[in-house]
Amino acid sequence: MTKWFKNLLIIICLFSFSYLNALTFKSDGSVLSSKGETLTKSFAERYQVALTQYINGEEILDWPIVEINNSGNPIKKKGFMGEKLLKEGAPLFSLPKVLSGDPVEAISMNNGLIQENFIQVMLANSSEEWSNEKGFGEEIINSAKDNVNNLVSEDFQEFKLTILSKEFIKETRAYGSFEEIKDTESFTELSAKLNEFYGTDTDISRKIIQEKFERDLGNQSFALNAQSFKNIIQDRTGILINDHGWTDNLVRDELNSLSEELGEEIDIDNELAKINEEAGDAAMDYANSDLKQALEEAANAAQAEAVNDVATRVAAAEAYAESAKVARQAAERAVGEAASEEAREAALAELERTLNEERGAQDNLSQTLQESETPP
Repeated sequence: MTKWFKNLLIIICLFSFSYLNALTFKSDGSVLSSKGETLTKSFAERYQVALTQYINGEEILDWPIVEINNSGNPIKKKGFMGEKLLKEGAPLFSLPKVLSGDPVEAISMNNGLIQENFIQVMLANSSEEWSNEKGFGEEIINSAKDNVNNLVSEDFQEFKLTILSKEFIKETRAYGSFEEIKDTESFTELSAKLNEFYGTDTDISRKIIQEKFERDLGNQSFALNAQSFKNIIQDRTGILINDHGWTDNLVRDELNSLSEELGEEIDIDNELAKINEEAGDAAMDYANSDLKQALEEAANAAQAEAVNDVATRVAAAEAYAESAKVARQAAERAVGEAASEEAREAALAELERTLNEERGAQDNLSQTLQESETPP
């Protein structure tokens, strides 16, 4: 190897190292430049695009899908799951880099979905073999497909309101007024999310956050924050947010829990009406028509839905455990096939990570199976 070629390689390596050091790799899968520009979008954003393309019958770009090898078996993709339960061509679910709390919720949010939507997507895109094996009939699958079509057409509103509400609760704990937060990074991040989700300019974002502060500072209720955000955004932007009754369901569930804790009956319809009245006549009309009917239908079907939800959670836990097992087996093979000491060390580190993930997946499966034995 000539001297000039060696020098060229050194220059390339130094340039690559300095470039990588200038990048920020975030846990949500996004990559930022040194100037703060987004070079790669988050897993959530990319999955939502992939799911939209799949539902619309378009080619899925920049996201792994279920592929079948020559032996007729699904191909495992590192960092993703769902190849054994989803139909061929469906977008896979990305696994979060860090799993904490409820694994199903963590995986759901990592893919730009709330847990209820994740279950619907899993059912709608499931392979016929898997759905038959788990006992999900045609009516359940078709209902899930309708729900996912609505989810995509309404641009994942439940996920957006969840992100905004969780960010608001987390970021505002340290501040006592809007004046204290308006020039902080917390304000900038909330404003950026509003711009990303609803296209609001700086002035509108500021007014939304200010009104949210004045109305809900110190309110730690996720349900009430989600509904409040929805109402304020609608008022300030004129955008009608159709979350299919999700926020009102959250509030209804919270009021039911409060009623049980207090040991006294709460007029839930009346309380919902009071909350919606603050949002104006438009929100009230909506609450008294389609939304209220949807809530009543949901309440009547609660028992049947509980049975299906338990079965789906078990299936999701099984799929996650199987995916973790396959990842661990692949890591074991990589250790045996390592061509150098450096490669072996990297493979051992990956094996340790997959072993921990598999243990967590098995624990989650055991807990889910135990919970499924309790009648809904």
